[in-house]
Amino acid sequence: MPNSEFFVKFFDVLPNKNKMCDKLKHNITKNGGNSRWFYINCKGDYCMAKRIFLFFFCATLIMTSFSGCQKNKNSPENQVIKYNLESEPRTLDPQVCSDYAANIVIMNIFEGLVRLDESGNATPGVAKSWDVSADGMTYTFHLREDAAWSDKAKTPVTAQDFVFGLQRALDKYTNSPKAYTLYCIKNARKINIEGAPADSLGVSAPDLHTVVIELEYPMENFLYLLATAPTMPCNKDFFEGANGQYGLESATIISNGAFKVKLRYGWNHYNSLSLARNENYIGENLPVPAGVDFTIGKDLTNAVSLITTSAIDVALMPSEDQVTEAKRKNLATEAFKDTLWGITFNTQDTLFANLSVRVGFLKALNREHILSTIPENCVVTESLVPDGLIINGQEYRSIAGKCPCISADPKAKSHFDAGLQQLKLKILPKVTILCPENPSVKAIMSNIIENLNGNLDFYFNMEPVPEDILKSRVVSMSYQVALVPISVESPFALDFLNTFKSENSKNIASLNSPEYDKLINIAVSANAKDACKPIVAAEKYLVENAVFYPMYMQSRFFAWSNKVKGLIFHKYGQGVDFFFATKRK
Repeated sequence: MPNSEFFVKFFDVLPNKNKMCDKLKHNITKNGGNSRWFYINCKGDYCMAKRIFLFFFCATLIMTSFSGCQKNKNSPENQVIKYNLESEPRTLDPQVCSDYAANIVIMNIFEGLVRLDESGNATPGVAKSWDVSADGMTYTFHLREDAAWSDKAKTPVTAQDFVFGLQRALDKYTNSPKAYTLYCIKNARKINIEGAPADSLGVSAPDLHTVVIELEYPMENFLYLLATAPTMPCNKDFFEGANGQYGLESATIISNGAFKVKLRYGWNHYNSLSLARNENYIGENLPVPAGVDFTIGKDLTNAVSLITTSAIDVALMPSEDQVTEAKRKNLATEAFKDTLWGITFNTQDTLFANLSVRVGFLKALNREHILSTIPENCVVTESLVPDGLIINGQEYRSIAGKCPCISADPKAKSHFDAGLQQLKLKILPKVTILCPENPSVKAIMSNIIENLNGNLDFYFNMEPVPEDILKSRVVSMSYQVALVPISVESPFALDFLNTFKSENSKNIASLNSPEYDKLINIAVSANAKDACKPIVAAEKYLVENAVFYPMYMQSRFFAWSNKVKGLIFHKYGQGVDFFFATKRK
């Protein structure tokens, strides 16, 4: 550390040292001090000013050091939480993000009009309050005037940022995978599907701090939607200045949430991604941890060991063995049954475009036999729409009742053969069923293959692949039949069934059914109280037409260090909220 001689010399070379004396005199007088004392002790030159400067400079350093000691290294605000992302985020652009890894980051660096609390309820975000019209068709949001972006200029977050963000999400050329969730907004569907002008969207900014949103119809989950990625604000000037690279690099990301991506070496692709507390963030509460360090795609074969040795703090458990080990080590844990596993068909495939073939295939399956080896953290399910999802504020299954999938039938082969005859196939094709390399899933698939080959007199083959390859092949329709997971990304039954709509990019079955689309459109357009009937009919359609065969619900299982408290895990696709997290050494 420099000695006192250094600071004396430093004062001597200051360009305005004499002006500093005058300024010091002014401040002493202004604050009730005796300027005569100043002149007597200065003796007409700046010697005393030098001493005073040195005294206060050193005192400041001492107090700063003392303050640093007071904020000891174990204090929560000095801690960084370490989390392992399962994969590289494709983009941190909220309007186009589609993967779970990206969503976790986005929901910690951006803040929407509302936030979700630990129970999944909407609480104030950038909007400090809001009003809803009597008919539920118009929402008026009143924004905090101190909300700012993460740039050095502290650019204010304005109502227009939310208008632009929503317009981007619904622009057909943005190709947002979540655009369909916003069709409840006036003219949203026309803009997204038909290319109607963006400014016809029912979202306006009457002033800098007011956002008005008009709906096509009342929407029970509308406030929940405003906490999801595609509804986040977007600064138009920054977006346009990114020249097509928005959200792809540290330098082309600007955010308004509790955290921000570190500008310098913040995103080391496929390796790490570091968030720091956003010093521009001002809200009802302030973020606790200093930041979040994400490792990307780390080998979690020994996930529990990585947590107990503090290499990471939080992780999604990759296997049943690790789940068991986490429990044995008494790590903090949280589990959500939010992933539905089942069999899906590529309905555009030559063979499985035929309904009789699909029905015969499923009727050949003995559920008790094939599900005898499901993983420990899984529960068999009969219905396509999972338990716990809601409609009109009530649990969907309690209203709709059971909707069992196609059951085993000794006449399965006759259905299958009828389909083959309808297709007039001279040479029977080879059929390959995709599945993950996961040992538990492969065991289930072995049972399926045994059932099929035994009951249909037809050769079926399974192809285990890494889960990321499985997902990409299913999305690109490079498969015939697959055993796949579907993530439940919202608590609403309609959102889940919307997955199979023809225009949905996540339509893994490539279903193109005007009849099904019509049912969903009726449900979407109906008042909440009238939406149940078409939703029930849509679920029944998927079951009877053998589009998806539900098998079991799997838990997403998190484990974390007992040194970490205050994490919030959102059940449906929103990931982990680090806002209130604390960590002790």
